[in-house]
Amino acid sequence: MKNLEKSRQEFVSNVSHELKTPLTSVKVLADSLLMQENVAPELYREFLVDIAEEIERESKIINDLLSLVKLDKTASDMNISSTNINDLLESVLKRLRPIAKKRNIELVFESFRPVVAEVDEVKLSLAISNLIENAIKYNVEDGWVRVSLNADHKYFYVKVADSGIGIPEDAQDFIFDRFYRVDKARSRGTGGTGLGLSITKNAIHMHKGAIKVYSKENEGTTFTVRVPLNYIA
Repeated sequence: MKNLEKSRQEFVSNVSHELKTPLTSVKVLADSLLMQENVAPELYREFLVDIAEEIERESKIINDLLSLVKLDKTASDMNISSTNINDLLESVLKRLRPIAKKRNIELVFESFRPVVAEVDEVKLSLAISNLIENAIKYNVEDGWVRVSLNADHKYFYVKVADSGIGIPEDAQDFIFDRFYRVDKARSRGTGGTGLGLSITKNAIHMHKGAIKVYSKENEGTTFTVRVPLNYIA
């Protein structure tokens, strides 16, 4: 009970901090404009662009928090259906290709066999989407992201490998914790909220699956997801 209460307090403290940071920035920017007289229109525009970016960041944090709460609430409310996993991955990749193209990152999908499994399509899409989006965000210019799909008689496996910046070994045990960031400055720069991997882990565990990470700094990261073909209630 003590650990649970400590965890709850830490979470509330982190939420408060994360929500307060963009608001503080917005207030500072707005106050700076209000304190000056005869402000040039181009300066107004510059400050308003910054304010809009901070509001967008606040919105992302709130949306990720809502996703987490929804997953926690609906742990027993899985909308399971027979789903073509190849099509699901193709759909996620199609949505993320424009983001990869902006940074000239090659996005490759390799399927070793057709896979149909009993999953909650929305929750699994969210989990895989977070992994691929991270692989794009924390990559190097002109890098690559390779997504592969395979299966045996019991499980299907999704692997997301990238040529990115990697994760330090001492951070790898904490990356699935809520609000944990390996590099706070870099994460904020890429729009990260520190909640994506926690959402991913929750969604995969709800499918009675598992997720593992292998990474070396400056050599890239590989996430491997294993999910049963048949859902176990």
